[in-house]
Amino acid sequence: AVISLRTKSQSPKYLYTDDLQIAATNINGYLADAASVYVQKSSSPKNGLPAMSSGSMPLDGGGLILSPDEASELKSDPAIARFVRLFLGSDEFIKGRDRYALWIPDDEKPAALSSPIVAARIDRVRTFRGESKRVATADLAEVPWRFGYRSHKSAEFVLVPKTSSGGREYIPIGYMGSGVVISDLAFAAYEAEPWVFALLTSAVHMAWTRAVGGRMKTDYRYSNTIVYNTFPVPPLSDAMKERLTVAALRVLDVREYHCERTLAELYDPDLMPDDLRRAHIEVDTLVDSLYSKRGYETDEQRLSDLFAMYEAMTAAEAPAKKTRSARK
Repeated sequence: AVISLRTKSQSPKYLYTDDLQIAATNINGYLADAASVYVQKSSSPKNGLPAMSSGSMPLDGGGLILSPDEASELKSDPAIARFVRLFLGSDEFIKGRDRYALWIPDDEKPAALSSPIVAARIDRVRTFRGESKRVATADLAEVPWRFGYRSHKSAEFVLVPKTSSGGREYIPIGYMGSGVVISDLAFAAYEAEPWVFALLTSAVHMAWTRAVGGRMKTDYRYSNTIVYNTFPVPPLSDAMKERLTVAALRVLDVREYHCERTLAELYDPDLMPDDLRRAHIEVDTLVDSLYSKRGYETDEQRLSDLFAMYEAMTAAEAPAKKTRSARK
């Protein structure tokens, strides 16, 4: 970004994007034509969306993580196969790299440990944790069959990578089955319906992400507390949720048509298939209509409305907080 500063005045202000010159009333700290508001992280969604949490962390010294060959060996035992889960972080999800993990519910520990291979791996975890100088890790040696941190739920969920290439028009977001476990390098919104996927994969959400999210060099650095929990979402009727669901499933279906290609390939701006681009444009158009009857031509227009909604949303929260404080 190139920023020109001047003394405060009422003379015209402009935003320049590519070859466009856009007149602005006020340019805020996010380089958007909107009020000078500052997005504050929130521990829970302000927008009515399902909660989003970081994935699960093994903290295992490698004992719970399986290569494809190791997973295949364990899956050959019908009594043990159910404990082998696909285990994905941002990199594996986007680049199509399979990795697996042992996921053992507490009440099924005896069945899992009946396998000598699994038992040896659990002993490896116990030793690794027990030798740690960190008290919290050492305490976990008492439950070596568990991940060190568990957030997984047996439900369908929306997966959002924590990091992805800033050169993409869209962050590759997933809609996953209940059998997939994600690592702490990705976020999950469990029990989210497909219409949530449509909102998050839209141009509106991407504009919000680029404006308020972090960066790792030039890559997107997504945050549940800054980006997702604060993302302004207007009230949605059941009919609109149904339309969003149809549009979301269309994107997912087109991806399946190209299942021989990774998401990294499908979302490369120079390689994106025409039918996938059209499916995303349908989502963009539908989601845009939630925020503006006239639609949008630029992300700057989207951001102006988003910041106005965020300002109204936080202003409405202030009286409620004061009321709660007075009651206390």
